[in-house]
Amino acid sequence: MERFLYFSAGTNDATAYPVSALRGIDTANGAIHLYFTPQRIGDAVATGDSNDRVELTCGTDEKAAVQVVIDAAMATGSMKEPMVTIADEELSVYIGGGITACAGITYAT
Repeated sequence: MERFLYFSAGTNDATAYPVSALRGIDTANGAIHLYFTPQRIGDAVATGDSNDRVELTCGTDEKAAVQVVIDAAMATGSMKEPMVTIADEELSVYIGGGITACAGITYAT
């Protein structure tokens, strides 16, 4: 079974992606952006995007945040569950690596 990565930006604003949908990760000042194959075409929020994007807030060590997401995706260490919570604003649960928030989930058009 494939592993899923779970994100919640708040009440009624959550998603889970299979690891195979992860297309890339980039960093910003105190944040990382995860790009996924789109889930919903035609019910779009962001016009013109070709990927879904999840923005995670982290500390100044963006590389540590990227590493913990990759470790979860690759099931290293003790993270071998079918669904791994990366960031959950409702329960204030974060995987580590300095990740402190799921700042937003944006769906492609």
